[in-house]
Amino acid sequence: MPSKDIALKDIFEEVPHRLSKILSPAPIKELLPTALPSTELRVDFLARLEDESILHMEFQSFNDANMPWRMLRYYTAIAEKYKTHNIKQLVVYVGNEKLRMKSSLKIKNLVFKYEILDIRQIDCKVLLESPDPMDRLLACLCKVEDEVHLIEKLIKTMESMNEEERKDYLLKALTLTELRPNLRIKLTEEVKPMPIVVRPEDVKLPKRKLKKDPLYKLGLEEGKKEGEVIGIEKGRQIGIQEGKQIGFQEGKQIGELEFAQKMVITITEDKLGYVPEDLKERVKDIKDREFLHALIKKLINSEKVLEVLKEELNI
Repeated sequence: MPSKDIALKDIFEEVPHRLSKILSPAPIKELLPTALPSTELRVDFLARLEDESILHMEFQSFNDANMPWRMLRYYTAIAEKYKTHNIKQLVVYVGNEKLRMKSSLKIKNLVFKYEILDIRQIDCKVLLESPDPMDRLLACLCKVEDEVHLIEKLIKTMESMNEEERKDYLLKALTLTELRPNLRIKLTEEVKPMPIVVRPEDVKLPKRKLKKDPLYKLGLEEGKKEGEVIGIEKGRQIGIQEGKQIGFQEGKQIGELEFAQKMVITITEDKLGYVPEDLKERVKDIKDREFLHALIKKLINSEKVLEVLKEELNI
């Protein structure tokens, strides 16, 4: 699972006060388990509303042609568990590209519909004025006309936090703004003076984005000075004891392999809505990075994920 998806789920577990009111058709009564029994499916957000209906939300960072089928699978699994409740479904699109996904599925004997909202339809000012720090964090993904003002609000929010809270908040902001590259660059520059240590395991990026990422460059710069901190996953084995150069090379190799293995699982789960049986163990046994990179490209570009897995991994 991409780190931005994890960040979004973590944020919504705290139920952002103002955004939840915008997205939910009724006040939220309680959060429900996201794992659905008798299936391997897990949804992003599930809650019981005060009108006793069930709200299901998915956070989508790219245009997925299979989204209607995924939402249908989720719907049937939720309906099986909550048989007497009205179910409301919403896909919250947080990607940077133009929204192109459909919100319905029409086949013989079935018409299925759900709602889609591009989060950029929401003015960030609405969330920035909220007293809830999570609302202000999610403002990064909304319609932003004044990036300087937004960053100032985020920094001011962090001022009242302790060190661990500040670090967690900043990492979530940096992770979410992977989806808004220009904002991420400006945010990274503004937080440079802040006394926060970003360690290797904290932020992960795909290899193609690694060298261009401002946080990575910042991490390398600080690592050269102190030999203690590196920006992201590729150099996570670096340490003073191992020596900067040796640590970097070893960490880069280990990090790339582990990252590639995780990406295969993540992309598969994103596209299918579940992880096929034995896939994790099969991928864990693969030590050929080039093979994994080729497999990742095929999974990203193919609409027939199961066929790719069968052909390449015999699953």
